[in-house]
Parts: sequence; structure tokens; C-alpha cells
Amino acid sequence: MKHDRLRSIRVTPDNEAFFYDYIKNNFAEYYFFHVNYAQYPESTEIYMALDNEEKIQGMVLIWKNRRIQFRGTAVSLGFLLNGKNYSPISITGFDNHKKLISKFFLDYKKEIVLYFMGLKKGDQKDFEKYKFQTLNESYREEIASLMRIADPIYWGSRKPEDILIDENNTYYGIMKEKNLICMIGIWKYESIGYIFIVGTHPDYWNQGYASSLISSTLKELFREKNQCFIMVRVANAPAIHIYKKLGFSICNTHYSYERL
Repeated sequence: MKHDRLRSIRVTPDNEAFFYDYIKNNFAEYYFFHVNYAQYPESTEIYMALDNEEKIQGMVLIWKNRRIQFRGTAVSLGFLLNGKNYSPISITGFDNHKKLISKFFLDYKKEIVLYFMGLKKGDQKDFEKYKFQTLNESYREEIASLMRIADPIYWGSRKPEDILIDENNTYYGIMKEKNLICMIGIWKYESIGYIFIVGTHPDYWNQGYASSLISSTLKELFREKNQCFIMVRVANAPAIHIYKKLGFSICNTHYSYERL
């Protein structure tokens, strides 16, 4: 398909019904497009490339000018990117977007391959073992510190002000001698939950803390929600083992790129 057969429109309250209707049957693929726009529209830009039959061929999501996500055909996304100059922290898409990203974002060479995994209510396995508690805003420093320690590659730059705790985002933790040794963050929307971070202090690895906390979180989540998703690096075999043990299965594979 040629660029001259495409047109770009931004998702707005005037046309959002068209957008929602398109993504409603594939929540696992369009999770971030759906939830970011629904909960934080002031921070979210979504552009759609429509063909001459008014069918969506591709979408670009821009979150606070810091993170970009792609869905759709490479041709349509090239059309949406043409003439633009973005400098985000990360760019994420699927396998068919690799060449597009290397063309438009020359400096983004650090590749992180991620599994997007899902679990339905009733399919979870129970490994609850340790007591846990909800972490309020006073724990922002401890949460950020544990994130940096637990996964310096992925969360090494995390700061207390980056920790979002509100009606949609909740953190739970396991304490030992008043120190936070394991924590989890979950983002809720309608009937869905998304676990966006799990971290355990290295001194407490392989003792079942993460499995127990995720199990406790799922028990809390499934009191009112029906499905949960999580993203994990493909290279993180121990984490993938834990999630599969708890009942999660792989939905799709994402490729995320950052500057070296």
C-alpha cells in the first residue's frame, strides 16, 4: 500500500468509539493503547493510519513524549512517522517493526525482547507463603531503591518521583526486619490487571518470596477482576519459570529499543 492512499487521524473523544471498536477483540495486543488512553488521555497521543476504505492499517502510541509503541503494517507506520522527530526513552513494537525502527530511530540499538503473558481467573496456582502489605506513598523511596537493586539493567534509573501510586496503580510488599525485600506493582483497569513490576532483593532470591507475593496479589486481584497480564524479558528464564508455574502463558512477543 502506498502512502498516498493513507491518511492520519489522532484519537479524540469525537472518534474514540471507532478506535475502541477496532481493538476490543484483541486486548492482549492493544492493552497499552486501550488503558493508557482510557485512564490518562492527557498524557497519551494515539495516531491511526486509515486507508481509502477507512480501515485502520496502523497505530502509533506516544506516552508523555517518553515512550512509543507501534501496531500495524510497516508501511502505514512509516507514513505516520514521516516528517516527525521523536526522542523517546524506549520504542516498542513487534517483529515486523524491526526494520522500521532501525530506519527511523538510528541511535536505538539496545534491543530488549519481552514476552507479554496472560492469566485468566480460575487458572492461577496458589503459592502464597509469606505475609504481605499494601505500600502507600511513603514507600516511594524504598520501592525505587529495590527496583534499582533487583534489576539494574531494566530499572537502574528509577527514581521515587517515577513511582505512580493512585486509584489505578497499587504496590504490595513483603517486609523483613522493617526492610522491603520483595515488591510488586499492579495496574488495574475495568476487569483487567497488569503486573508491571516484580522485584526481590538479591539476598532473598530463590526463597519463594516472589512466587508468594504474586500469588497473594492475584488472589486480591481476582476478587474483582477476571484477567491479569505481565511483561517479562525473554532472557529472564527464572522469572518466566515462576510466571508459568503460577499459570501464566505467552500471548505475544514485544521488541523494545533504547539508546545504547
